[in-house]
Amino acid sequence: MSLTFRAITADEVPAFRDTVMSTFGDDADDADPDGTPRFRALVRSDAAWAAFDGSALVGTAATFDHAIGVPGGGTLPIAGLTMVTVRPTHRRRGILRELMQLHLADAKARGCAVSGLWASEGGIYGRFGYGISAQAEALGLTDARSISFADDHEVDGVELVEEARARELLPALYARCTADRPGALRRTEAWWRERRFLETPWMRKGASRRRHVLARRGADLVGYVQYRQRGVFDGGLPAGRVEIVELHGVDTAAEASLWRFVLSIDLFPSVSWWCAPVDCRLPWLLADPRRVSRHRTDNLWLRIDDVPSALAARTYPRDGQLRFSVAGDTWELTVEGGVGRCVPTAAPAMLTFDRQTLGALYLGGTPASTLARASKLRGEAAAITLLDGMFASAVAPWCPEVF
Repeated sequence: MSLTFRAITADEVPAFRDTVMSTFGDDADDADPDGTPRFRALVRSDAAWAAFDGSALVGTAATFDHAIGVPGGGTLPIAGLTMVTVRPTHRRRGILRELMQLHLADAKARGCAVSGLWASEGGIYGRFGYGISAQAEALGLTDARSISFADDHEVDGVELVEEARARELLPALYARCTADRPGALRRTEAWWRERRFLETPWMRKGASRRRHVLARRGADLVGYVQYRQRGVFDGGLPAGRVEIVELHGVDTAAEASLWRFVLSIDLFPSVSWWCAPVDCRLPWLLADPRRVSRHRTDNLWLRIDDVPSALAARTYPRDGQLRFSVAGDTWELTVEGGVGRCVPTAAPAMLTFDRQTLGALYLGGTPASTLARASKLRGEAAAITLLDGMFASAVAPWCPEVF
């Protein structure tokens, strides 16, 4: 039977969710029994597409309307590709490519310059023009109570709050802490309500509910940590683990205060954080940085479709002028006073690279010189050096959450 592709109807949301969850190895009702109204609150009615084999739903893709931070503190709307699945019975039939085209066509029609995603498999999305724009590190610490800090900074107070209070305070505090962080989502009220404060047994996976702890400096809130606890005793000795959901501070003192708290929780000598920024301060705060195990992985992937709009959205630490060719088009980027203007040009390109490489460059997470050494970028040595300086970011890009 031939395949058809279209936006789903409202009554097809349960079947769509079932396909997504079962393809990822879970069950929709166990994961989130109230997921259908939640889905409708977060996804536009025309922004979820499916592949059908007759009446059977066999593939899915959807778009979250997101915005992220860019270098310089600005904001860029992105089409957040999500829930991409193909039933194992229907592999190798072009379903993913067709669904990707629906997503990209919708982004273009809505004037969205950039598409972004978290990749479930690293080998898929590069061929669709997505590049690794941000990375993260999984951190682990053991025997946390014996870890010492390098300096005795003044410590901010900490306060455990109930979820109702956290719902009131965390959104503004998150916005303040991530204002200059490229790649961080600009969380909407609906996103906080339906995703960040969602609490189900499936999300907990045997751990506690989230705990919310604020850092306070006088009357000023300066950071927070959310974490779960997984209680374990081994041979009669406490061996529990604190699992950080997220940790944000407005400055080094706030972040250090939160880490001091997390590393001192009785009965929980192990601490983990699966998605920390690569410039997390923790290793530099400790007397022995080797006490932190670190594993780096890809984080946010971006595909730049509207090159002039995307490059105008961010600012640049170095002025200059470059001509570069991307996917057959040549552009001239002129930066004056940190502000970029990009226009098409017929003049010869100084640099040549593909759309995937532009995605890797965009937030400043990967230097042009690194990409050139990997043969992802070709051009004059002076132009590569200039590109390094123009696209650099003082704050490492990071997306604190999967979408």
